Amino acid sequence: MSSYYERKKKRGMKFRISFVLLFVFSSFLACFALYMRNGELPQSHDGEVVAITEDNSMGDEVRTSTADINPIAESAPVDESYFDSCMFAGDSLIVGLGSYGIIPEENIAANIGMSVMSINNTPLKNPDGSEILAADKINEKAPENLYILLGLNLLGSYTDEQLLAAYGDFIDSIDREKTNIYIISVPPVTGEREINEDNPILNSDIDSFNSDLLKFANNRCVYFVDLNTALKGSDGRFPEEYAEADGIHFKKSTYRIMLDYLLSHVYKE
Repeated sequence: MSSYYERKKKRGMKFRISFVLLFVFSSFLACFALYMRNGELPQSHDGEVVAITEDNSMGDEVRTSTADINPIAESAPVDESYFDSCMFAGDSLIVGLGSYGIIPEENIAANIGMSVMSINNTPLKNPDGSEILAADKINEKAPENLYILLGLNLLGSYTDEQLLAAYGDFIDSIDREKTNIYIISVPPVTGEREINEDNPILNSDIDSFNSDLLKFANNRCVYFVDLNTALKGSDGRFPEEYAEADGIHFKKSTYRIMLDYLLSHVYKE
């Protein structure tokens, strides 16, 4: 028969073993919870981070990329009053919105011939004759949403990397605390424009730039609207009936197609 002291010793050993097992199990649970909270972010097929991560003490979610939502998918169209809180920046394609009276001039920050290389340092003319940079005009008005259409001018004169670096400078000059940014893909050109003897523009070059522009939008955490695809005909070119004689600019009716597309491609949380 075991003595009192032997029985006490065995009970003490069982207690220590139980305590160790409980400690190990608790540690495992704690580590697992930490892993689930701070594990690797999901990635897209090309390795870009696409998840949302918590980034502040208030628990607000802050995006690190928009690769999981770009290009913005089609949804039920929002009311046209949506444009009251929007501004449009860019080249002559954006100028047309104001020239046709479709969008108020005060909501336009664009110039004929504007490019990503000039928008950062070429001022716009105000109605009173004064001058203002596009970014300053936008930040003063502080729209809820900004749509940017740039890239066709100087395409081929600079590398895509150079153009996108300047594009990034422009985006950096916009107050992102107040304004959401939508990048509009460069629209296609007509087949006639592709074979223009004086200044041909190839849709293949536009497509290549738009591909880089999409990646740029993802990395800059801004929205991307694929107007290019929406305006392409079955042959992959801008239909003649949508275009002015130069094969680039929009007829007034084409702007209606553009705006209807934007209204049905608004990102909703």
